[in-house]
Amino acid sequence: MVVATPTQAGEIDLAQADSSEIRVHVDDLERERTSVEDDMDRLEAERLELSALIEQADLEFGTVEAQLTRATEAIDTASDDLSSKIEALALLRTEQSVRYEAAQRAGERLEVIGPMISRLVDRSEGLGADIETARRALEEAEEREREEAAARARATAAASGPSPESGSTVVQFAYDQLGKPYGAGMAGPNAYDCSGLVAAAYSQSGTALPRSSQAQWNQTEPIGRGDLAPGDLVFSHGLGHVAIYIGRDQVVHATKPGDTVKIAPLGVLPVDGYRRVPG
Repeated sequence: MVVATPTQAGEIDLAQADSSEIRVHVDDLERERTSVEDDMDRLEAERLELSALIEQADLEFGTVEAQLTRATEAIDTASDDLSSKIEALALLRTEQSVRYEAAQRAGERLEVIGPMISRLVDRSEGLGADIETARRALEEAEEREREEAAARARATAAASGPSPESGSTVVQFAYDQLGKPYGAGMAGPNAYDCSGLVAAAYSQSGTALPRSSQAQWNQTEPIGRGDLAPGDLVFSHGLGHVAIYIGRDQVVHATKPGDTVKIAPLGVLPVDGYRRVPG
């Protein structure tokens, strides 16, 4: 059997690579490990087959007693005439020779397979260690990129949008989450959905809000468009979405899968109503 040589996963500088490059690298390493393990499985199956062949040959022809037993069986099953018995012994001799040669070839192959399996085991273990290292680097790169995105979002907000009012812990908290990824069902600290961001922001001031936008609508009080103040809530998309008003016709909200917490103009939302948290 010819064992395919796995394609070596390309080396990269994990400290300098971005998350997308590291993710590709991890995938390459995992594919290579799978290829190595497939080769190991094939060789192990071949080793078992060859060992069984040698064991069977040894059982039937490996000792004088075994050979006498097979010869006796051959004679007993042959016809009573001498020529038939001689022919049976000749066939037995031929079988013995064939089985001996096959066992000898199997032994030679086993001597080759053993080191091959050992090398593959070493390679698999090395790839496992490389994968763990790359996964840790991926986590670090993703965290670094989240922090950089949040810093950029905050810088953009500072340059183009209103600054959070010093007395509003809700608005300040919302600003601090800018750039963090959307996460369905998440309420921080690393990712948020729309209502999760609202619940987390209000928890900073000791106010407990439910986790769905519809429930938040029911637990808040209606206000008019002209009454909006930083920290009020803006509901849209059939009450399926909620954002935090920050003043100057802008909101902070956790947008959608694949996007981030960001500032948006109030006018882009198909508003269902404006609400204020009691207290």
